[in-house]
Amino acid sequence: MAALMVASVALWQFAHRTSTLVRRWSPSSFPRHTAGSLSIRDSGPTGRPNEEVVILLHGLAATGDYFGAFYDGLSRRRRVLIFDLLGFGHSLDEHRNDFGVDAHVDAIDHALEALALHESNVVVAAHSMSSAVALTWADRNRHRTRKVFLWAPPIYPVDAAERAIGKEYGLMGRLFALNTKWAERACRINCAHRQLSGRMMALVAPRWPAAISSAASRHTWEAYHGSLRSLILDFDWAGVLPASVPVTIFRGTHDGIGDPAYIAKVAGGAVVVNVPGADHHVALEQPGLLFDALDADDRPHH
Repeated sequence: MAALMVASVALWQFAHRTSTLVRRWSPSSFPRHTAGSLSIRDSGPTGRPNEEVVILLHGLAATGDYFGAFYDGLSRRRRVLIFDLLGFGHSLDEHRNDFGVDAHVDAIDHALEALALHESNVVVAAHSMSSAVALTWADRNRHRTRKVFLWAPPIYPVDAAERAIGKEYGLMGRLFALNTKWAERACRINCAHRQLSGRMMALVAPRWPAAISSAASRHTWEAYHGSLRSLILDFDWAGVLPASVPVTIFRGTHDGIGDPAYIAKVAGGAVVVNVPGADHHVALEQPGLLFDALDADDRPHH
């Protein structure tokens, strides 16, 4: 038994230390504060007149810390706000029950107003679940949204998402991610023992930086289930696509989430970039994509 435990620890350490994500990731240096009901890592004012704001939004069961220090480099030209979405991370709210798309969009609006950025031009970059929030917010603020970038959006035809995601997740995923009874039980246990749950998540996910995997426990059942349903399973992508603002979609060729044919159908004029070898976490595997896209956008057009 002792030998088995030693071997297991050694295997975990090997997988962890050789993980590309672990080697590349380090925590953001931006200070954290609260604006409205949201916790934000904020690069602070650039000092430039009419500064542009870049908003980064994380996916389901994650936090803004997902993006890490690599994205701090965006602050060289822009003010960067990395949000913990409503109900997640340091924006966790034990008493809130509404996590529909309107609630998430309103929370971002209130945060920007609290920061006196309610008239600033904005670029929104969103991973997975938060793609629905980004597109909805951009549509309602089209007069000041310069561009939207989406990493691995879970775009499906209406009524097809739950079946498709269940197939991709497999039996355990269906039980603990989609099945209400088992998912709620697991989430309630998580909420009662968040610190322990965070450590367990880090242990079962050696590919991930421990700070990211352990933070995945920072949500309530209401936030998880409400956001899953409203932003993925029941979201009507045809209501926000084709978009009223320029959109670029980055999608890994190994990503099983999202329907490529339906994305092509509803994307309209959006630019779809298929990233070779990347999976659902293309934002961490290829973080330079956003920098390159913004740099290209900054260059004079002839």
